[in-house]
Amino acid sequence: MSAKPYGPLVQNGWVVKDIDAAIKYWTETWAVGPFFKFPKIVWETGFYRGKDMIPDYDAAVAYNGEFMVELIKPNGPSIFQEALDSGNVGVQHMCAMTDDLAAATAYIEKRGGVAIQGGTFADGSALTYFDMGGRGDSHILEIAQLLEGPQQLFAAIKAAAASWDGKTPVMTL
Repeated sequence: MSAKPYGPLVQNGWVVKDIDAAIKYWTETWAVGPFFKFPKIVWETGFYRGKDMIPDYDAAVAYNGEFMVELIKPNGPSIFQEALDSGNVGVQHMCAMTDDLAAATAYIEKRGGVAIQGGTFADGSALTYFDMGGRGDSHILEIAQLLEGPQQLFAAIKAAAASWDGKTPVMTL
């Protein structure tokens, strides 16, 4: 078997109804934080279920050690809205990073994964979400190919978590 062209799982993505309530829960109950809310996420290109479309959602992230928690509140058609509409609030996907999204896509599709949402950003970074053939429950894998800018952003968020005071639930960079 050949080595897979992406790294270990580094994130769980949670679909939530209220991002601020979710941040409060994660910081107060799980002691995970601080969270960083993203401004409007601007995609260059996007697709959803085979159609050109850019998903609209709000997101916030925090680290717990090496693991990232992403909170996603959908604002329209997307795999995130599908989860919310079906009552599946909670973990919606897992994420791994790659340096070669095309190779990762070929590898995943050879194993039955189907690309269901994704796109690119102005800096050339790209994401694809794959349905991994679940048995009626959610089995979605996100593969992210992030260039230097986003990598530096996530490194700064991880560093903030390492020195977090446990009191400030949301911070900005």
